[in-house]
Amino acid sequence: MTHPGTGAATSNNPIARAYNALIIGLAIVGGAIFGLMAFFIGADVLVRNTVGGGLAWVIETMEYAMYVATVFAAPWVLREGAHVSVDVVTSNLPEGLRRVVSCFVSLLGSAICFVICYYSALATLKAFERGSQIYKTFTIPEWTISIFVPFGMLLVAIEFLLLFRGELRSPAHAAAR
Repeated sequence: MTHPGTGAATSNNPIARAYNALIIGLAIVGGAIFGLMAFFIGADVLVRNTVGGGLAWVIETMEYAMYVATVFAAPWVLREGAHVSVDVVTSNLPEGLRRVVSCFVSLLGSAICFVICYYSALATLKAFERGSQIYKTFTIPEWTISIFVPFGMLLVAIEFLLLFRGELRSPAHAAAR
């Protein structure tokens, strides 16, 4: 399902279709990662309770997996409106004012995500240039973990802009909310 503002699923624009496929693909990968996390955490508990020692790599791997799965799924979750939303104020506003607030929130969310994208990209680049390492169960370059933040924030910023566009284009959608 595609947010009414994006038009990506029915668009003849190959860039829009590719972007839509990317968002859906990342959501599917994120969901699969969450499923694998449940399996490996269960396996770790089983091994720990039957053999006496757990799988040493599971906890750290699950930390990274949860982070990556969340970043991958976030744009789709925003698009679908599947996130937690407190609308006690906006649901009681007159339609015109509700649309103005919705547009403002979408633009603000996009701006915040672009700022996070920019500064996290700088931090990732700095970690790459310094050769920073993360020393835990595994030793890995820091940039290989931090690179997901600018990537994810860029996609979430785009989704906020698409929500803004959808709010401007679709009075029927705005009335349905």
